[in-house]
Order: sequence, then C-alpha cells, then structure tokens
Amino acid sequence: MRRTAVAIILLATTICAQPLLPVPGGSLVYTESNPASVNLFDPGTLTTTPLTTATTAATLIAPSGCCVSATRDVIFADFTGVSIYRIDVLGNMTTMATGLLNNVNRVIEDYNGDVVYSGNALIYAPSSVMRLDTLGLVTTIAVLTGNPLGIMLEPNGNFPTGNYVVTLPLQGELQRVDSAGGVTVLATGLSFPTGVSRFPNGDYAVAAAGTDSIMRVPANGGNPTTWVPGSALGNIKDVLADGEGGFYVSEAGGLTGNRLQHVDAGGNVSLIAGNGAFTGLYLQNAAVAASVIAPPIAGTGLNGLWGLTLDFPLYPSGVYQTFMSGTIYPGLAFPGGDPRGTPLNFNDPLFQQSLGVGFPGITAGWVGGLSGSGGGAVTMNLTPYPTSSFAGVRLHFQVAILNPASPNSLARISNLCTVVFQ
Repeated sequence: MRRTAVAIILLATTICAQPLLPVPGGSLVYTESNPASVNLFDPGTLTTTPLTTATTAATLIAPSGCCVSATRDVIFADFTGVSIYRIDVLGNMTTMATGLLNNVNRVIEDYNGDVVYSGNALIYAPSSVMRLDTLGLVTTIAVLTGNPLGIMLEPNGNFPTGNYVVTLPLQGELQRVDSAGGVTVLATGLSFPTGVSRFPNGDYAVAAAGTDSIMRVPANGGNPTTWVPGSALGNIKDVLADGEGGFYVSEAGGLTGNRLQHVDAGGNVSLIAGNGAFTGLYLQNAAVAASVIAPPIAGTGLNGLWGLTLDFPLYPSGVYQTFMSGTIYPGLAFPGGDPRGTPLNFNDPLFQQSLGVGFPGITAGWVGGLSGSGGGAVTMNLTPYPTSSFAGVRLHFQVAILNPASPNSLARISNLCTVVFQ
C-alpha cells in the first residue's frame, strides 16, 4: 500500500445552519454546482431542505461527491476547492480537510469512520483512491490509470476497512481496490461508467452515462449486461440502492434536465422529481441516508423509553455490559470450544458503550447486574428527540457477562439483536 502523507489545513471555524437532527432513513442528500449548495430531499413528501446557508455556500466553488455517515452527518467534497466538509446533525458545517492534492470526485465513509474518496489527477498528484482518516491524515490507497469517478464500499471480511469498487469512465472499466491498494478489474467495455451501487445478491449496478443505461456486473466480475435500457433514462449520473432491491437514479443537465428517478426491483422506472425539485442548473451527486436494508429484525422501537430484556439463567447476579453497533461486523472470533460462544460485534466506535457525537442526551443502562435468577433489562431514553427522528436507524445490540474471576474478561456473549426504529 502506498502511503503518501499530505499536508492539509484544518479549520476550527464552525458555521451554524438550521438544526437538522438525524437525516431520516431513506432521504437523499444531493449536491449542486450552480448555485453551489448541499440539500436534503425527502422522496416521500417531495420536499427539499437546504443544508447550506448563504454564508456556508459562499465558501464553496463546485460541490461534488457526498455521503451520509453512520452518525447521520453529511460529508461532501468541493471538486475545485479541493476540500472536504462535514455538516453535523445540528447543522454545523466544518472543514475536515483543505488544500488536498486531488480534485475530489466522490466520497464514502469506511467502516472505521475514515473518509475514502476518488480523486482526479491535479498538478503533480496522480489520479487515485485516497483516505482521510479521523486524525486528519491523508494517504494514498491506490494510484489508478485514468480518473476514477464513482466509488462504493463493500466488505472484505476484515475490520476495520473494506474493499472499494470504482468506476473509470474514460477506460470504460469497473475496478475493485482492496484496502492494501491491490487492483482487480471487474468489468470492461462499459460506456462511460459513472455511478456504482450493489444489488442485494452482490452484483454491481453501474450507471453507464454513455448509453444512459444501468448495467449489471456479476459480483466477482464478468461481462456486463443491460438491466435498464437508456430509452427509460437520460443524462444518468448516479445509481443508489434504495434498500428494497431497487435504485434511485440521479440525472444531470441535458435535454431532460435534472431529475431523480426510481427503478424498482423489477427494473420498472418511475419519475420521483423533475427540475422543479432541484434549484440549481446542474445536479452533481446524490447519496441515500442509511435505511432498513433487509436486517434480521428482532424488534422495533419508537421514540421514548425503550427496554431490552436480558435472560442469563446460568449467571445469577452476574455483571453485564451492553455493546451497540451501527453495522454488523465479522466479530471477534473465539477459538473452537470456547464456552463464550457467539462472536462479539462491537467494533463500531460510534456505538461502543456510547452513542457518541451527533446523538447527545441519549441515556442507556450500559452496565448493570443481573437478578438472582439471571434476568435484567437495558433501557434507552430517546424522549429528548421528536417522534420519527430515528426513523430507519438500525442498532445491533449484544450483551456480555463479565467473568467474576477476571473482570476484564467475558464469561458469556448474547446473540446479536437488531432493533429497527420505525
């Protein structure tokens, strides 16, 4: 892996916009280049909420890629301004990095909270896939031939990073870049591929701007086939999984103008919003806030006081600790025959013991003692937030019983429980 340290300028200045609270699951965040802006679009109500103000937008030149983080913050890039910004759930916009060596095309969040982005060649910097870690250090993951555009994250089975799938429009290729910088060509012969997303079975959905069609590439690579022909779309830009087997498709400029379309799991296309929903002249990038994507639903929770019942009859009066994760990880493997059982999936730094930045005021019974019969309850207080603030959020719970002979060790691990807020 080629690690190239890049000098960047971190700005402490914070500009406050309107409070957002968590971006609702399934909502879309999109960037526009003229005028420069970042906006939130709700497909259900067809309403648009500006995430940038006149003051914050004045600092931007050409907003490009954007994503919604695990904390529901909005991370976006400025292509010409060679900068990456964050808008948190309270509406505060801060600069994560500026003075970057690459023009930033698209940004995603890695499993460990780092920002990974595709960058165009600029001056002496080559086209590449780059990493901006949580400490502000920029390194090169892989140097690519041709400017990568679309980028998506896929698991590689090893915490804390995944593999990255990128489109190279000029080469007509779809490539996989592993976390060590190794490159695998997944498909060739694509007509100016721009966006990339994933079907539920692991195949790739690729926006082919040259033919305005959505192509399907097998999960491990192979010959692309047409899934949605160009006759149904126009000026295609990005393709975004909707969590139900279908996709949102963003279209920019041209004869059909800026449009947001939806393609269901059967390939049927319907218009969600046309030019009237988008104030700018050129729709750049869109990202869908994480929603319910076929999770193992064990229960649902509404805002208010919520409880998780514990039952460890073999550990009366035992001390327990609760862990939460926003994403299911492979877990910490235990050797064969280890009585602790289920691997612990608590590696998400956001949800380990505390909900962290962006979710202030939530309380939970993280540590406690079981009753004489091995029972207990974990409670979470969500009453500080308006109803439906957490709609679509998934939290994965596990409870560990501490070993009384060695309090820093675990005696037993619960099964993974997923809670979906409706």
